[in-house]
Amino acid sequence: MDSLKNIKSEIPEKCITCAKRVPVVCFFSNFTLAIFKMSVGYLTGSKGLFADGIHSLSDVVATTGVIVSLKIADKGDDPQYPYGRGKIEFISCIFVYSVLFIVAILILTMAISSITSEDLRVPNLISLFSAVVSVIANIILYRLGLCAGRAVNSPAIIANANENKADMLSSIAVILGIIGSNLGYTYGDPLAAIIVGLIIMKTAVTLGWKAIQALIDTSLPAEKLKAINEIILGVKGVERVNYIKTRQIGKHYWLDVEIQVPPKLLVRQGDIISQVVKYEIMKISGRVKDVVVIQSCQKPKEKDGTEGNKWFLGKIKAKFA
Repeated sequence: MDSLKNIKSEIPEKCITCAKRVPVVCFFSNFTLAIFKMSVGYLTGSKGLFADGIHSLSDVVATTGVIVSLKIADKGDDPQYPYGRGKIEFISCIFVYSVLFIVAILILTMAISSITSEDLRVPNLISLFSAVVSVIANIILYRLGLCAGRAVNSPAIIANANENKADMLSSIAVILGIIGSNLGYTYGDPLAAIIVGLIIMKTAVTLGWKAIQALIDTSLPAEKLKAINEIILGVKGVERVNYIKTRQIGKHYWLDVEIQVPPKLLVRQGDIISQVVKYEIMKISGRVKDVVVIQSCQKPKEKDGTEGNKWFLGKIKAKFA
């Protein structure tokens, strides 16, 4: 059961409280950092630091989207939304990374324009201090957001934390650019701005694609499916698992399972087995919202009509080959 460690723990109350506070803390922190870096960058002539300030300003916009999406997602399910409103978190992630992508293009355009027009100015060393402050602040915000996001399994909070990580990396690039400019490499600062833009763009594309995959119901990882399969096979009366279909809706998982039971089983006995299977899966984690168990008395068929040997677990094992 080692492969279940990531989905087996319950959510402590303090983590839930922390997760509610983190987006608000990030909002005010990023807003302060944005004003601070843009002001110092403008006054000291640091293109890299000013671009980094714009990055932090985009974090403010993104965090606002996260706060709104969490409010909507927490409303839960009702007759109109039987699966809840959790998908709004993935939409929020796509919004966050779309904002980042646009910001990356703006930063790259400004930096390249600065180099081609030879509008080069050696930034004051005060800007170096500002960039160091930004790195420290973003490390704290990243760790805080990642911890809270993983604890409550919130894609939106994790996306916001990754944005702070990108901000931290861009601030490190700014530090190197400022040092280079003051050592005589006049292109160092605008080059740092270009690096900032590329880091932001990579983060936006990579993590944005993951959010899109989650939005179209990508399955759980193979190792977790395999562990769930083992739990089901441990239930007395289950002969095999024909399939496990999973989806993530916000913080929660929903599962559809088909099990094979003996043909001569009584309906009442089959119902008890289904209830036990559901109970054992729901027991894994509070993040499992619901499990639908379907019974079958026949082996699954291949497309040619023959009984298939390549059943569910075989497909999982193939992924590890």
